[in-house]
Amino acid sequence: MKPTVLLTGGFGNIGGRVSSAMSDLQIGQIKLSSRQHRAAPSWAPTALPVQLDLLSTQSAIASLQDVTQVVHLASMNDIDCATDPKLASQINVTGTKVLLESAISQGVSRFIYFSTIHVYGSPLGGHISETSPTNPVHPYGATHLSAENLVIDAHKAGLIEGIILRTSNGFGVPMDPEVRIWQILVNDLCKQAVLTGKLVLKSDGSQLRNFIPLQDVCRGIIHSLSMSLSANETPIFNLGSSHSCSVLDMAQLIAQRCQVVLGFTPPITKSAHSTGESNSDFGFDCNKFNATGYVPLNHFENEVDGLLLFCKKYFDRVK
Repeated sequence: MKPTVLLTGGFGNIGGRVSSAMSDLQIGQIKLSSRQHRAAPSWAPTALPVQLDLLSTQSAIASLQDVTQVVHLASMNDIDCATDPKLASQINVTGTKVLLESAISQGVSRFIYFSTIHVYGSPLGGHISETSPTNPVHPYGATHLSAENLVIDAHKAGLIEGIILRTSNGFGVPMDPEVRIWQILVNDLCKQAVLTGKLVLKSDGSQLRNFIPLQDVCRGIIHSLSMSLSANETPIFNLGSSHSCSVLDMAQLIAQRCQVVLGFTPPITKSAHSTGESNSDFGFDCNKFNATGYVPLNHFENEVDGLLLFCKKYFDRVK
């Protein structure tokens, strides 16, 4: 029997890509939630849009009719969390609580919570695994960690199967140019290249990051829908790429791919400003998730190429 999956934030950056991938693979019935009434998107034409107010139990229960699994992607982004921490707590924590409790009441079998590497704190350095201490210093990471705890408590109590995906710095092509995802580093640099013909970093570029293409984010989420869970192990999983690189390394990759895809090499300008972050060795250990059968593709070039072409199509200024 194929599942019926509710994707909260189904029209957002990750939700759009996941629903498109699930639609292509014909993985059951997809429900896409949004705060407003919307029609099924072109990238998932058979999906069922549902209107969802995360702070309303009645709305949550209505959206969960016949749902077997939930992928909870909806949350406030880091910029909005910093601007309004109180609202961030309401949406990211209380909203998760309402949806989780409603899912339990409706007999949903699995609740997948999309979390973030930022629960480990900042700056990130050394070897980080799922057993590393959490110490979020930003409302974005702090609210995600609080929401994680709700899911883990329900899982440990046997009320629902909970899965936490702590994802590193995702980047890639959105399904809709109106999606608010252009503030993240790789997307921003690709848009800069097309708009200005230059890549301007806000730092010296030495900071190490673990980047993950959205293709692998989507594959990880889809894998988590059916993977086996150990009854005795806390189901927290790091989801990232096989290795970390510096911000400057990523900018140089974008410049190289810009030459291949668009026919010019944008110059890179570094700032003398130091972010205060460590540039010591940093490793994001994803072996636990990989051991469940997930294999990352790490197609960085493909995702960057797609981003550059997407920006060329929608934001073209460089002639």
